[in-house]
Parts: sequence; structure tokens; C-alpha cells
Amino acid sequence: MRLQTMDSKVRMKIYLILLIVGSNEGNRELRLLGMLPKTGSGWVGGDSCQVAVRMALDDINNNKNILTDYNLTYDWYDSKCDPGTSVYQMFEIFHENPPYHMLLGGGCSITSEATSQVSYLWNITQFSYGSSSPILSDRKRFPRFFRIALPDQKLNPARIDLMRTFNWKKVATINQALEFFSVVIDDFVQRVQGTEITIISQEIFVNDPLTRVQNLKTHDARIIMTAMYEHKARDVLCAAYKVGLYGPKIVWVFVGWFSSFFWRINLENVGCTVQEMDLAAEGSFITGPVYQNPIEERGVANLTAKEFDALYHSHSTYLPAYKSNDFVAHQCYDNIWVSAIAFNCTIKRMAEIGHPKTLDMFEYADRDINDIIFECMGNTSMTGVSGQIVFTEGADPNRIVKMERIQGGTRELIGHYRQDKFPNGYFEWIEDSIKWKDGNIPRDSTLVTQREVKIPLTLYIPVCVLSAIGICLAISFFAFNIIYRQNRNVKLSSPNINNIILLGCVLCYSSVFVQTTEADSSVTCLTRKLLFSLGFTVTFGGLFSKTWRVYRIFTNKKLLKRTIKDYQLLAIVGGLVGVVLMVMILWAIIAPHTIIVNYLDKQVYLIGNDAEVHLFVRVCHSEYSSYFGWVLYIIQGALLSFGAFLAWETRHVKIQALNDSHQIGLCLYNVVILSAVGLTLSLLLADQEVMMYGITSGCLIIGTTLTQVVIFIPKIHAVYHKVDTNITTMSTGVAATSMNNDSRTHENEGVS
Repeated sequence: MRLQTMDSKVRMKIYLILLIVGSNEGNRELRLLGMLPKTGSGWVGGDSCQVAVRMALDDINNNKNILTDYNLTYDWYDSKCDPGTSVYQMFEIFHENPPYHMLLGGGCSITSEATSQVSYLWNITQFSYGSSSPILSDRKRFPRFFRIALPDQKLNPARIDLMRTFNWKKVATINQALEFFSVVIDDFVQRVQGTEITIISQEIFVNDPLTRVQNLKTHDARIIMTAMYEHKARDVLCAAYKVGLYGPKIVWVFVGWFSSFFWRINLENVGCTVQEMDLAAEGSFITGPVYQNPIEERGVANLTAKEFDALYHSHSTYLPAYKSNDFVAHQCYDNIWVSAIAFNCTIKRMAEIGHPKTLDMFEYADRDINDIIFECMGNTSMTGVSGQIVFTEGADPNRIVKMERIQGGTRELIGHYRQDKFPNGYFEWIEDSIKWKDGNIPRDSTLVTQREVKIPLTLYIPVCVLSAIGICLAISFFAFNIIYRQNRNVKLSSPNINNIILLGCVLCYSSVFVQTTEADSSVTCLTRKLLFSLGFTVTFGGLFSKTWRVYRIFTNKKLLKRTIKDYQLLAIVGGLVGVVLMVMILWAIIAPHTIIVNYLDKQVYLIGNDAEVHLFVRVCHSEYSSYFGWVLYIIQGALLSFGAFLAWETRHVKIQALNDSHQIGLCLYNVVILSAVGLTLSLLLADQEVMMYGITSGCLIIGTTLTQVVIFIPKIHAVYHKVDTNITTMSTGVAATSMNNDSRTHENEGVS
């Protein structure tokens, strides 16, 4: 009986124990510790966050599909946005209270930086809902840290794709000299390395950014990425106004956590008016995280962002005083849900590996359990009321980025960047939301189009026609020489030498057909110079050689018989041509011509939408062209001087058919005048290649034509009007009387 009684008592005790154990299994506690800044001099949005935390705890604990048989609890302390206070209170709570499974917070980056550098020593994972400091991405300094907020450097992929969207390939950066911002710019620079994007200038300032902004203008920066605090952004925009770095051509890119009208407020110490700041800020892009899901979709909590807003603002613990900071509510709500999903993953993983403990039995010495929590956190992906949350790179999630633009003095939403679709992020633009001035997208730099200067057909054809007419004229004179070669007027004028003169004229005319401005071969360069040099030498060499014969005969004071044949004159011309050819050959050997591109910096044309046309011309270049050119000038100048001397000395020989001194004087006058005009204009119009071609060709055609006309028209006139060919001189005392056509005096023998 006692045995039965004892047996019944034992069975009762066992039942009570099982009942107690079963009751405890249904209330296994998973403890969260939160840092909520409710007081202090910094951000005090802890109360706004706590309302969302309570909502999340209720929704999770009432959800049968997550953390089954577990109860999620939340303790908090006031971090005051102060790193010292946060670390001290964390130490105290960790030592006084039962173990916590995760540390949530802080809301301020400085408190997260301070606590996450030591919280991992308790084998605990820290998860922040509001810290966006780029420094927190450093896994070496913060090894067990995650966050739901988007750091500034995670905006860089959106900024880079923004540049690609509008075909901007040149960019400049400017940042405040703080590690917080240097990390952002360094990340941007690293991301664009090896891409089509070029960084043309990187500027850093400590206090006054004026000189750095001036450097941006000097580098012709158009697209400018910034990283700085809000008050420094105002200084930068004011400096931009002062140096003129603003307008529809300039695009500033700022972060999205500035005040809604940051460029208009607190201007007392800035030095610019509101109107000036409006001008400087107009057209700027603003990239920032979204705090609530812009897509109307139901997430893990079966709520849309709008439905959450309605529930949040109608919650029993919500007060109107929380309004200024309730933007953080969506992230605080999702902060709890992500933690719960990570815990749920940990529970399953521990069961799969047969871990001797359950998650509620976690202690700070259980590093292996925290390793599982940390791994599950990194693999978490969910859609919440703040948007899609995906961890792919360390502590930072991939979130939707909000794109805004300052237009008409206000910030306007223009679209979103779906970075949550990593690695294939894309833009979702709001149609017709971007209002470009005059409908033109700004360029990353002045669009420079290179255009080759060519001789226009409207100039080239007339010049060639005139040259062809000149050649035809020379051929006509040549025909005249052949037909009337036995006529005494023609015969006395040395028709063979006249033909040589006509050959030189044809060579000069032919040089006009060669366009050196569009040269594609060194042969072209040499051809034009050779044609002109030989043509000039042959023309005036022939003219002066026969004048030299007249000079030799009619200045013969001793009346000696003197015969000068045509071949002797041809030898003189040939000698002159040989000298010129020698110079040209040496020129081609020592300093051969090459084709270079000469950019005409003074000839720049604006064609609208920040586009310019820069002209260039292909020209002939030789290293020692000036030296060889002067050698030719000296030879030709000596030839002209000698001809002038001969013309002066034979000016008293009165037979027109024989003496060309007057014509030579007129030719010299024309050549000197035209050469002076051509040389002067060529120096003044060194970059005006088309005009240069027109002027030099015009001078050449006029000079060559006048030479032909002056030399041959009098002879044609003498033939058709049978001018007397009596030979008389006045200065030498030598006289001769004309004989009949079949006889000649000893004075003019050999003149044929």
C-alpha cells in the first residue's frame, strides 16, 4: 500500500516536473538589447523607434511561422548618442543581466563605432538600425557588426550608373578632410578604376573650400561628386557661385541625409544670399537611402509601407512629438524582423548539427552559437516595410536608393535605383520628372569635334580655272613664237629664250593645282615648292639672261665683235636651275618633309549645347625649312637684283624688239609689290590656311600673267604694226643702222 502510495507520489512529482518543463519550453526567451537615444545633445529619435520596436515584437511573437516555442524580448538603454555613455552602460548591463543574444543599435554612428569595437568580445552580434558611417564597413575594426542603414559609400554604385546613364565619363570629387568622407571618395575612386570613367580632379578641404572649388573650375569639371557635412556643402555652393562654377553645364551630386532645403538655411556666415544659393544649387542631384519601401508590396510581415504608416501613427504609444523623427520607424521595425529571421535560421542550423544547447541557453562563452547567428545574419534576405534588405558585402545591405534633383528651387523625386537587385542594379525613373534646361543634357566636358580645314571648291575651282587660263595664254604666246619665229621683231627678241620663259610661267601656274593643306604625302609638299622655285628661276633666269646679252653687246665701248649664242644663254638658265635643284635635293635628303596636324587654337566655333568645333589642318613640315627656304629666297633675290641692274644699264637701247629693260623694270615692280603683299599677309594670317592659299595663289597668278603680258604683248604689237627695228644707243656712243632682213651689223651679229 505504501509502495503504491509512494509510487503514486513519484508519478505525481514526475508529472509536475514534466508540466513545468513543458511550460518553460513554450516560453524560451531570446533576449535583445537595444540602444535608443532619447536624451542628450545629439539625435534623439529613440522614442520614435521604440514604437516600431513594440509593433515588431507583437507581430513576431504572435506569428506561428517564426520562432516557434520562443519568445522574443527587448530591453533598452538611453545611449544619448554619446560613445562613452553607450559603452559604459553596455558593460554594466552585460555584467548585471542575463546574456543577450544580440545588441541592436545604435541610432548614431559614433555610438555604434564605440560599442561594436568591443561588443564582439562577448561573442555577440551587433545590428544597427540607423548608423550610416562609412567607417563601420571595416570588418577588421568592427568584426561582428551589421546594419540596416545604407552607408554613404553604398551610394557610389548608383552614382556611377547615373554617370553611365547620361554618358558622363569625366568626373571630379571634392570632400571634407575627415575620415568619414575620405572613405566615401576612396571607395568611389576604387570603383571607377579600370572603367571608362576618368577622374580629372580630386579636391580636399579643411575649412574654406574656395581655392579647391577654383581648382575644379580650372580643370573644367562639370560632374562633381561631394562628401561633406551639410554646413560645408553650403560653403562649397557659395564658393561655386563666386567663381562661376554653376549653371546648366554643372552637376553637383550630394548625399540625401541633408535637410530638405539645406542650401537655403543657416546662411548667416556663408556669404551668399538665398537667390545666389538657388542659382548655385539648381540642377544638383541628391542620392540617398529610402527609409520606407517606395514599392507597394507586402513583405515578410504581410504589411505594405502605407499600411505600416497607418498602424504606426495610430499605435497607442505614439505621440505627435515623435513626428520629427518618425522617418526611422520603418528601419526600426525591420531591424527586429531581420534579427528574428536570423534567430530562426540559427535554431534550425543548431538542430541540424545536433548542438547540445538550444538558442535560449546561449551564454557569452558560446562562440560557436554566435558564429551561427553571424552567418545566418549575413545570409538574410527579406522584403520589409523599409524595402528589400539583402546582405552581400560585409556589414552593409543593398537597399533601394532614392534619386532627387533640385529643380526650380525645390527637391523633387525623379526615381529610384534598385541596388537591392545586386549585382544587376538599375534605375526606375519617374517619367518626365527630370527637367533639363532647354532640353539639353549637360555634358561632362565641352564636346570637342575636330574638323579638317580644306580648300573650299568655291575657291579652289576659280583659282584652278584662272591658272588654266594662264597656261592657255602661255601656250598661245608659244604658238606665236613658233609661227613668227622668222619675223625680225620676234627673232631679235630671242624666241628660244622666250619659250623658256613661257615654260617657267607654266610651272608657276601648275603649282597652284597642288593643295598642301590636304597633303597626305611628303611628295605633295616637295612638288609645290619645286614647281614654284623652278618656275620662278626659269622665268626670270631666261628673261634676265637675254637682257644680259643686250647688256654685253651694247655696253661694248671698244666696238669689238661679240657673238653670244642662245645655247650660252640656256647654259646660264641651266646653271641657275641646277643651283635650285641642288638646294631642293639637299633639302629632301637632310630635312625631308613630313605631314603634321596643326591645330588652329584661335579658330574655335561654338555650335550649341556646350559643343565646340576645333579646326585643324594637315601641313608640310621640315625640320630646317627656314634655313633652306632662306637659301632659295637669297637666290631668287639675287636674281631679281641682277635683273634690276641689267634693266637699268640697258635702259637707253631704244629698239623695242631687242631690249626688254623697260618690261623687266615693270615685271620687277610687280613681283616686288606682290611678294611684299603676299609675305606680309602670310605672316598676319599664319593660321588662316584657306585665306593663305587664296592670297598666295592670287599673287602668283597675277604676277605670272603680268610677266607674260608685259613681255609678249609689245612683241605681238610690233609684229602686227611692223615697228621699226633700228638699233640706237645714247649712253655708249655706239650706233648702228638697220639693214635689210637678210643682213646684220657686226654689232648685232649673233643676236638671234
